[in-house]
Amino acid sequence: MNHRSKYDVMEEILNGISGLMEDLVQSGFDTVHDGTLEELHRAAQTTEQYGMARLSELLLGLFEQASAGRHQMEKNTSHMAQLYTQVTEYLYLSQQKTAYDRGLAYYSNTYTEDIEETDNL
Repeated sequence: MNHRSKYDVMEEILNGISGLMEDLVQSGFDTVHDGTLEELHRAAQTTEQYGMARLSELLLGLFEQASAGRHQMEKNTSHMAQLYTQVTEYLYLSQQKTAYDRGLAYYSNTYTEDIEETDNL
């Protein structure tokens, strides 16, 4: 059985979304690849399941804007840029909180309990 802490799970999710944001920037907001769109939708569903409703909402907004933008002649990416900025800020703050929480758990001797809680993930 794989024993992962909740902090490891959070870091994996956040790092995956960070990579997705890099892909989005590299492709450009008006030329999003099909695979990136699928990943955005999947990430929105995953974050919703893990209780990150705000992040899920932002990712779903990016997905919808990117999908709609593919079928428009006139490109307006300002709303996507706002969503992108909010997602990256959310990711940064979440990564910082995860690191702080991991440190707190380690120094308060609850770290091993956190690993046992994620046995079923």
